Amino acid sequence: VEGLLDGSLGFAGEESAGATFARRDGSVWTTDKDGFVPCLLAAEMLAKTGRDPCAAYATLSSELGASWYERVDSPAAVDEKAILAQLTPGQVTITELAGEPIRTVLAVAPGNSAPLGGIKVETATGWFAARPSGTEALFKIYAESFCGEAHLSKLLTDAQAFVSSACTAPPVDAALREPTVASAIEAWENEGDPN
Repeated sequence: VEGLLDGSLGFAGEESAGATFARRDGSVWTTDKDGFVPCLLAAEMLAKTGRDPCAAYATLSSELGASWYERVDSPAAVDEKAILAQLTPGQVTITELAGEPIRTVLAVAPGNSAPLGGIKVETATGWFAARPSGTEALFKIYAESFCGEAHLSKLLTDAQAFVSSACTAPPVDAALREPTVASAIEAWENEGDPN
């Protein structure tokens, strides 16, 4: 949003088919996750170049390398979502991901230090990011491989195992639990009313 407002970005997109563009005069225009403008842009690309946008993407992939991407949603309790949202790089104890050494762990975006609301773990040939859903009882795990679908599958398996482990709180000793209203009433009834 900041980049669109200050004019340093002309386009922004996100993985669930949302996109927004600056107007021709540079001002921001959006209708919230708009799909029509990207479709119009694809049609204009075809009309102007005579080339299908998929062919343009294939050319880019052959020049820069192909990638395989997937998002997996997993059920999560409220306390698990809270743990994941507050996870720090120092709490990531795994050293390998899909058989490769981990080289970067992020909890903030490198470009503007904005919190990710989760964690991103990178290797030389792939990465995963995990964050809690803001609207559903879910973890969202995103992964991208630069090696192929089998590698992507391993990234996702390792990511899911890490998230499950990181968000499983150890059982709380019953003696250390905070008293509930019911337990306070029960204790009061067992002791009797001193008045």
